[in-house]
Amino acid sequence: MEVRGYIHPEAAFATISEWEQVAKQFLALQKKGADTRGGVIDSNPELASLIQKWFSFLLHVETQRYDLLTQKNVLDFIEDFVNHRVWGMRKEFEAYFYDSTTEVSYIDDVRVAYFYSRGDIEPYALLDDNLVSKLYETTTEKVQVMHWTNEQGLKNLQDSINNNHIYAISTFTKQWKPFFRKDSNILLKLEGNLRGAFKSDVKSLATDGGNRAVNMFRLAYPGEETNLCLNVSDCIGGATALWNEFIVKPTKLLAFKKVQRY
Repeated sequence: MEVRGYIHPEAAFATISEWEQVAKQFLALQKKGADTRGGVIDSNPELASLIQKWFSFLLHVETQRYDLLTQKNVLDFIEDFVNHRVWGMRKEFEAYFYDSTTEVSYIDDVRVAYFYSRGDIEPYALLDDNLVSKLYETTTEKVQVMHWTNEQGLKNLQDSINNNHIYAISTFTKQWKPFFRKDSNILLKLEGNLRGAFKSDVKSLATDGGNRAVNMFRLAYPGEETNLCLNVSDCIGGATALWNEFIVKPTKLLAFKKVQRY
């Protein structure tokens, strides 16, 4: 199935514990005088290898895609991440992956990667089978959702379902604002396996493993609620007056209609 937008590598994701271990390797090299300070890649081969393994996509791919993202931006981010950001991740995001009813935290099941988004390098959480099964106790919960696309997108979707080659896609159940892509003039109703439900859109992106990842800064929500819905029936939203976002792996196309859009 052809996915709109760029595909991001799942090899870039790691748990917070794994990121902490990566940071310790950078810190050990920093003590020896090898670091990314000043936006320059040090000649130390161990440092170069670490950067290549964990930040290659940011450094070599996304800097080519986005004019505002430079090598110095990425290397400055690595310095800041290693010395500060990684050590606050658990505290910053744990509340979003916590079921107050069962008093269970899912933060150690979250795999995180950093990608460029709207002028900054931001954290994304991967909705893989492990996390989805922890959040919803299954990876096959069926939901009925809506999705905007065009004629080619409709064909791609039907082909992927027919051939059991399914990528997770972004969908919705409630919409308050018109969809922003004028060329998406076909509204689908479909059934799919739930991967994640959110009261407001989370700017999800596609991965090379057929999953989607959600922007972790968008897990906050107006008031005292979080954006993530563990109970799908309550995931209506409306406080942001946009649309909610359901990530699903489509299993059945139920209906579609062309809509005249101006």
